[in-house]
Amino acid sequence: MSALERAFLSTKHIIVFSFFFGILSWIIDGLLDTTFFSERTFVDSLIFGLSTHEIYMRISMFFIILIFGMIVSLFVHRMQEMNNVIENEKIKSHKIMDILPMIILFLDTEGNVSCVNKKILELTGYEEVRISGNKWLDLLFPEEYRSEVLPYWDKFVSGEIDSVTGLEFPIICADGSRKHVLWNAVSFIDDNGRFAGITISGEDITDRKIAEKALLMDESRLEALIELSQYSDSTIEEILDFSLEKAVNLTESSVGYVGFVNEAEETFSMYSWSEITEAGYEIKTVNMDCNIDVDNLWGIIVKQRKPLISNNYPDDSPIKKGSPAGHVNIRNYLCIPISDSGNIVMIASVGNKNGNYDSSDIRQITLLMEGTWKIIQRRENEEQIKSYAREVAEYNKELESLDRMKDEFMANITHELKTPLIPIKGYSELLFEGHLGSLDEDQKKGIGVILQNADRLHKLIDSLLYMQNIHSGNIQYHLDSVDIVNVLDNVIDKVLTFKDKGPELKTEYSSPLPFICGNSTYLKQVFSHILENALKFTPPDGLITVVASHEDKNIRIIVRDTGIGISKDEMPHIFKRFYQVDGSLTRRYGGNGLGLYLCKSVVEAHGGSIYAVSEVGKGTEIHVLLPIIEE
Repeated sequence: MSALERAFLSTKHIIVFSFFFGILSWIIDGLLDTTFFSERTFVDSLIFGLSTHEIYMRISMFFIILIFGMIVSLFVHRMQEMNNVIENEKIKSHKIMDILPMIILFLDTEGNVSCVNKKILELTGYEEVRISGNKWLDLLFPEEYRSEVLPYWDKFVSGEIDSVTGLEFPIICADGSRKHVLWNAVSFIDDNGRFAGITISGEDITDRKIAEKALLMDESRLEALIELSQYSDSTIEEILDFSLEKAVNLTESSVGYVGFVNEAEETFSMYSWSEITEAGYEIKTVNMDCNIDVDNLWGIIVKQRKPLISNNYPDDSPIKKGSPAGHVNIRNYLCIPISDSGNIVMIASVGNKNGNYDSSDIRQITLLMEGTWKIIQRRENEEQIKSYAREVAEYNKELESLDRMKDEFMANITHELKTPLIPIKGYSELLFEGHLGSLDEDQKKGIGVILQNADRLHKLIDSLLYMQNIHSGNIQYHLDSVDIVNVLDNVIDKVLTFKDKGPELKTEYSSPLPFICGNSTYLKQVFSHILENALKFTPPDGLITVVASHEDKNIRIIVRDTGIGISKDEMPHIFKRFYQVDGSLTRRYGGNGLGLYLCKSVVEAHGGSIYAVSEVGKGTEIHVLLPIIEE
């Protein structure tokens, strides 16, 4: 039924009711006239005895009632149409939110959740009524992170910031598990310029974090195996100490032990016990013999001939005897047997991991200890040494093959990521600049957030591609005369394009500065990484200074900030690949750990050098020296 038909039916009803009330008022008027004001009969007061003026007045009243009813009908109808439109738009908005692959929350001016989408309900397992209102902060965020989340709300309300991106905070699900989420938020301002609420979006990056951690662990294990293969001339004690230390580190444990099983599988001889204490990593030689036939942990491992995990010791352990006197208190453990020709020859165990042991830990420690056993055997028999050398060669071939596969994968994935990113960034720029229609401030802020993250993703892809080119030796530099001041100004202008608020940035250039021989594209990437790091780790009220000066045969560029600084322990590692000052799963500042590594590669390829000077709490200076063109 069309809106016109509905209006007609409503008007028809109003006409009927108005006609009814008009007749009723005519009768009531005649009754009152007969009773109180005239000597006419009731029939005369209705029609026959009425004067022309009275008939006119009663007909006028009839039409007034009719017109008033039609006006009311039209008003009610218009209100109903407006409510329907609003409700339909609301339904559409909810549908759009529900199909988005990210978490969406709307906060009102009091900080209460007014609306959420299905993604957060699916991810956390909560019902919407539990998240709505002011319960969301205590419900979703772990207690240790709430003090970091709340200051952002205060900054939004005060107008100090109007958007924030790339914050990594975990959330607690209904089943008690945690999910790692990358958060973005943007505020809304009403027509009067007052704070009207916040839209928060979040991306579940738990799988990515786990994958990153697994990749790093695999790389660490491969490095340990390669390093272990260099222990061929070392003593068995040194090999076991090294393997035990790596096993504890790879599985993120605090304690561990290793020992041998005799040929008859009757006795287990524990060789050494390791422990991570406040003083560091400690190894204690035990030389303790245990009878395997006795009902103990080593007897079960030999009988089952497979790894054993207890994540709630001693409750879920086959041996519920607790720990002997003087033994380190055990919360959980992982124990694995190592076999050779069908016989159990070695047992290794780790314990007190901050979390649960799983199949990945079994794989890491098993592969490491299998390699350890082979090296020990190689030390005892020359033929086994030769055999193992051939196996290592095969392993190296496999590693090279995996490395080539990784190179191909990295090349393909960067290309595939760049292809859709180009139109995303292009159309976002068109929207931001108003070429596709005018935008209000909130829309422009939203497009700005998209552009910032698209640019961030583009730089990440370029970093991965450049790292791959370095690794494969395919990178080529086309050198030319470069004005370093022009390079720095271009980088600063680009960084400031989407920077609304933040630390003050100023430049100090000596004049004149000679030209250098370099590639401007790669140099721009270098100083873009350095400057973005300074912005990332410097508070909004801080200062960033870019200094360029001529020193002998070099130009020295210094990017100086008043940020959080870098500790002395971390300084030797900051230019390593994938190293991050805060590399935990819940790190606050994000990033992939490639920036300074790539900067070092480019600067050294230009014949220059790069180093850092920093003090915790006082800021950091990144020094870059580039040789000038000599006349």
